[in-house]
Amino acid sequence: MNKFYNIYNVLMIGLISLILSGCQQAINSKAANDRGIGTQWGDGVESHVREVKLDRINNTPIDVAVIHYSKKVFVHGKKVQELMLNGDVGMSIIDDNNNKWSLFKQNDEINMLGEEGKSYQLYYVNYSRNTYEIVATVDGLDVINGKAGSLNNSGYILRPYSTLSIKGFRKNDSEVASFTFSQASKAYANHTDEGSANNIGVIGTAIFQLESGNQYKKSPNSNAFPADSYNSKYAKPPRY
Repeated sequence: MNKFYNIYNVLMIGLISLILSGCQQAINSKAANDRGIGTQWGDGVESHVREVKLDRINNTPIDVAVIHYSKKVFVHGKKVQELMLNGDVGMSIIDDNNNKWSLFKQNDEINMLGEEGKSYQLYYVNYSRNTYEIVATVDGLDVINGKAGSLNNSGYILRPYSTLSIKGFRKNDSEVASFTFSQASKAYANHTDEGSANNIGVIGTAIFQLESGNQYKKSPNSNAFPADSYNSKYAKPPRY
């Protein structure tokens, strides 16, 4: 059974061993100098976690997605508002006011225009009754432990029909350092032994399905207003 943590109603778990810096081949072809922008260690943001335990159904991710960001204006790309992962999970990049950053699809690559000084969050929506693990990297660094992205690192749990917002690099059990766009030279990846300039400008996400004894199940007969189930004017006492 793997180790997990909980950010209020969000959890973290353990993974397998592959580099997840987005897609390694794609990342290495996009040097920091080509993008001119990175993500620095921003201001502290409150975010509490607790440890839990869950198991993966399979150690192979059901989907992996990569978003490339830079200072480039994508005039020829097709604008998309949300990146869907395997149909069950939606992914967006949002600002501190919950506005979505525009994503552009060009030649099967998802791109985003970054803006120096602006903070952002990774935002996920689970449209299914399954429990998923979200393993995320920014600039090739794991968002939880700050080490080189690996599927062996821990991730966050996305519960059924719920949302998850990852606001920054985790500093401790109660705070993260916000993701903040900056000059590439100021990027966190350029100021830690685990980082590489070659991976700056890439946001990676891997999704795993988890086993859970408390999977959310919708009742087919649920009814908020069951239409005069009894005639009493007031609530009846419980039956024992």
